[in-house]
Amino acid sequence: MAVISDDAKKQLRKPLGKVYPDASFLKNMRKRIISVGDESTANVLRLGIVPHLAVFDFRVMRKKISAAKKRMLLSSFTSVRKYRNRKGTLSGRILRDAKRLLREGGAVLIDGEEDLTALAFILAGGKKDLVVYGQPKTGMVAVKPEKVKKKIKKMLGLAP
Repeated sequence: MAVISDDAKKQLRKPLGKVYPDASFLKNMRKRIISVGDESTANVLRLGIVPHLAVFDFRVMRKKISAAKKRMLLSSFTSVRKYRNRKGTLSGRILRDAKRLLREGGAVLIDGEEDLTALAFILAGGKKDLVVYGQPKTGMVAVKPEKVKKKIKKMLGLAP
């Protein structure tokens, strides 16, 4: 398990990629989409795009989502795997399994907080991947993993 330092948390408040006002930029995207967050995933699904991998915890801004949104998320994926990720951490199990989860696709339901799990999928992602997550009150962030891997490894104190 990686505990996220206060310094890393401060750095992570800034977007890791390009910020878009909404998900419409994904319409003509030729990359494999990994969506992190309930609202981000719902926005992608509303465009008629099913992300290759989606990560959610049935909460938006720490408030439970509606039953309708929960049904939409669950019914959009054939497989949903469950993981635990405590607040302010990045689960060692998710870090270890990220490459396999990316290979297999589907959905990951987090018991705990899903925000920081984006880091595991960015670290495991490649040139064909695009990780998207929400930036509160701003829009959607699109991250090309190869552009920020070194920065994240340094931030988390992982070997380069």
